[in-house]
Amino acid sequence: MPSSPAVPQQSQPATYPAVPQQSQPAHPDTPKPKPTPSTSSAQPKPTQPSGGNGHFPTNGDKWSITYTPYAKSGQCKEASEVAADIEKIAGLGFTTIRVYNTDCGVFENVVPECEKHGLKIIYGIYLEAGDKGCFSEYANKQLDDIKNKAPKDSASMVIVGNECMFNGNCQPEQLASYIDHVRDELRGAGFPSTVPITTTEPVDVWESKGAALCDHIDVFVCQVQPYFTQSVSADMAGDFAAQQLEQASKVCPEAAARGAYIGEIGWPSQGQTNGKAVASPDAQRTAMHKIQEAVGDKASVFSYQDDSWKPAGAYGVEQHFGCIDVLS
Repeated sequence: MPSSPAVPQQSQPATYPAVPQQSQPAHPDTPKPKPTPSTSSAQPKPTQPSGGNGHFPTNGDKWSITYTPYAKSGQCKEASEVAADIEKIAGLGFTTIRVYNTDCGVFENVVPECEKHGLKIIYGIYLEAGDKGCFSEYANKQLDDIKNKAPKDSASMVIVGNECMFNGNCQPEQLASYIDHVRDELRGAGFPSTVPITTTEPVDVWESKGAALCDHIDVFVCQVQPYFTQSVSADMAGDFAAQQLEQASKVCPEAAARGAYIGEIGWPSQGQTNGKAVASPDAQRTAMHKIQEAVGDKASVFSYQDDSWKPAGAYGVEQHFGCIDVLS
């Protein structure tokens, strides 16, 4: 997916979340980040408690939903629009939202509304290719935003990168080192040691490359998108998600013992049929309810609304993961 939609420059968000794993474009060239500090040999192992602390409140089968403060055109939403969105999320019983970066009014509009409604926030530092990777000015600006602007009691988790290795934007050693750096910076700024620092990747990437990160993450987070597996129908989505989380967690069992979560999981409401996976409103409703029943207390459902600015992508589904209206 492109780094930004075609909207006027002054109103463009700086970055956008990645699309579901199986429909990503081919990997771009590996970035060449600035020199990094030494990796974890000098770092203490993460010792975070499990997710059962005050940073991970759940409400039955509801925990988190991904939220980006962009209008369907890709422009930043007005404060009043964000306020209405957050009120709706809270009214449906979610306790937490996941944001991908710090642009487009996250601290001006999103965070105050979350505090108003008692929602926790999974903060994100988005990493891209080239000079926007680990330890870049671009990444460190997001880190500084969190350090300086995030209320310390608002943070549920900090996710460094989103499918960064899958997208070819990070090497494992680079990402591991930057996760350690983010942890050190946030701890030094006074964030509680109970706020975990981690990253998220698709299951297959965890299995092929993720072992190098296990000593650097506080909890385990993976991405699961059932629709892109041809043998999975909508009514199988929940069981599939639980199986995928269990399977992926075996890569980093110590981190998973402290907490194992799904960073993105959804089902499209429109697009082509992929084997048993049908993209339709009825199928989305079925899939999302099955997902909530099976893993809702440990998953960030994807996503709040459709993203019309995205290209159609594989099977024509990338614009159609908005699911808030089927989550009652």
